[in-house]
Amino acid sequence: MSTPKGPEDVQHLAAEVGRLFGLYHEQVDRLLTERTEENERLRAELGRLDELQAVIARVNQDNDRLRAERDDLLAAFRRMADLVEQVRHSRGGGGAG
Repeated sequence: MSTPKGPEDVQHLAAEVGRLFGLYHEQVDRLLTERTEENERLRAELGRLDELQAVIARVNQDNDRLRAERDDLLAAFRRMADLVEQVRHSRGGGGAG
């Protein structure tokens, strides 16, 4: 661009600078809006992740409890099977019954 030669050139240059600054300002506003929306979306996802972690923790606790109950039941059934075998052997060798 050449050096302004008169008031019209300066006026035209000022208008062009104003237009470009306006475009720049619009882009900055748009980017800030997008960033704000993205931050809100990420906060919501983080909240959902926190909820899922709480659910996972509860499921793990339930799983541990159920495994312990299963182990207790298996031990009780084994003990009953041992007692049944003892009774069979005490009654004469465990023939078909």
